[in-house]
Amino acid sequence: MVKKILEETKISIPEVKEILDKVYVRMEKLNAPIDPFTEATYEYCHNFSKMPAEVARKVVDMLKQEYEMDDSHAIQIVNIDPNYPQEVRAIIEKDPVLRALSDEDIVIMIQKIRDMQS
Repeated sequence: MVKKILEETKISIPEVKEILDKVYVRMEKLNAPIDPFTEATYEYCHNFSKMPAEVARKVVDMLKQEYEMDDSHAIQIVNIDPNYPQEVRAIIEKDPVLRALSDEDIVIMIQKIRDMQS
């Protein structure tokens, strides 16, 4: 059966993990089997999620507001949870406005992300 897509939204790995946690709880209550694709996605999210979903949403909002990033760049930064400016540069290098950020600006950005996680 083909499903109709009602809405498409970009979300981070921590947000996917949060959704799949709810799906797993519901499926366990129903004693329903979980398909292999969902199980693989669930495992991936648990292995690679680097912050809680609520923090991820706040970080994305901060990056969009303070640095005028689009959703894609902000979500990628949340997904990798960078520790070094070079990691951020790899994501923003194709955007002419973001590419102009200095290393000091990026270090401040990383520190703001760390502060939001504590």
